[in-house]
Amino acid sequence: MKSALTTTALTLVFGIVSWSLFGGSENRVGHPAAVIDSSSVSEGTSFVFLGETALRLIGPVAKVQEDESGLAFQARVDTGAKRCSLHVAEWFIEDDSPTMTENVGKTIRFRLENRQGDSRWLEREIAEVALICTSEDEELRYLVPLELHLDGIDRQVLVSLNDRSKMSYPMLLGRNYLAGQFVVDVTEAQRELLVGSP
Repeated sequence: MKSALTTTALTLVFGIVSWSLFGGSENRVGHPAAVIDSSSVSEGTSFVFLGETALRLIGPVAKVQEDESGLAFQARVDTGAKRCSLHVAEWFIEDDSPTMTENVGKTIRFRLENRQGDSRWLEREIAEVALICTSEDEELRYLVPLELHLDGIDRQVLVSLNDRSKMSYPMLLGRNYLAGQFVVDVTEAQRELLVGSP
């Protein structure tokens, strides 16, 4: 009985944390019952339940696929980051202006490359230019819409393009992808306690 109560309490705590961190208007208790399509869930997927809402439990690192290119990237899961960021080896902009904000709305052609050496060229319209705060400085980056896939979840989000070749991971998975779908668990011990079944 004690073990069951502990698991329930931890599930509730993690659910509340996910709701506050990841923008919980979609995750309130009383939200319509979660429907989990088992065919789209990877084997071994764990869930945390907040009321009737099922949130996928992921660790601090995840394998994410960019849908159009089919390329997979090891991503650092970062709940402190507002947006996702992805490594781009090179890019070209139609009628390029040295003032980045003047390139919004133009077509950018860029080459995605993962750590296995696989690469693909994609084209997108530049949606925005955002000021990104890094651990060392601030810099302007182009944002483009990309469809990302992780553990049965396909979501189109704005992704910042930058050179991440000197960083540990070629992708950073931010809150604009995680919100309302995932809880981040950084320890294996917690993962064992909070396993749910689809």
